[in-house]
Amino acid sequence: MSGRSTRGFTLIEMIAVLAILSILAAILVTQLGSAEEVVQEKLLRAELQQISLAISHYESEEGDFPSSSPADGEGAPNAINTGAERLVLALWSGGLEGCGLSPDELDNTDGDSTATVQSDLPTKDLFELTDPWNNPIAYFHHADYGRADLYSTFDPVTGATTESRVTAKKNKKTKLYYEHRRFQLISAGSDGVFGTEDDITSFGP
Repeated sequence: MSGRSTRGFTLIEMIAVLAILSILAAILVTQLGSAEEVVQEKLLRAELQQISLAISHYESEEGDFPSSSPADGEGAPNAINTGAERLVLALWSGGLEGCGLSPDELDNTDGDSTATVQSDLPTKDLFELTDPWNNPIAYFHHADYGRADLYSTFDPVTGATTESRVTAKKNKKTKLYYEHRRFQLISAGSDGVFGTEDDITSFGP
């Protein structure tokens, strides 16, 4: 028989091992979360390019970009997500069929509707095109760049709803609006809050 004695882990050793495992797990979760966010941002940038192409196609067909202001007599039930909703109404009207965009990308994030059907979509819901975090993508025609629109978003983690005023963005160097003769698309980004550093735009790098 061997003269060596055997013993189990002491309580302190077990606590140390658990602490190390907890730290490794936290690092792994953080890295996975960061990787997921990078993927979502890449998907969003691709989506913004597709929407921009659809808007450009609309302009070639109709002579101007879709309006981001409600038309007289439309009877919108509220002033929330106006530009985003107006964009969808334009792209899915007159047989344009979203100018190549899929209706599966639409959502009615603020749950509003009109008294009558106002687009080629067989519903009274006022839809928006949404980002990977299920928040509406703000839209501004260049004629509305000076306007502050009210948008409703929710925190992807807590689910808390936030309403914020969104404005078209200016180039700090030239003091001109980006895409000053065209349009702007703006996502609130992963934090679900417009006006923070993680906003993602159709004219960004």
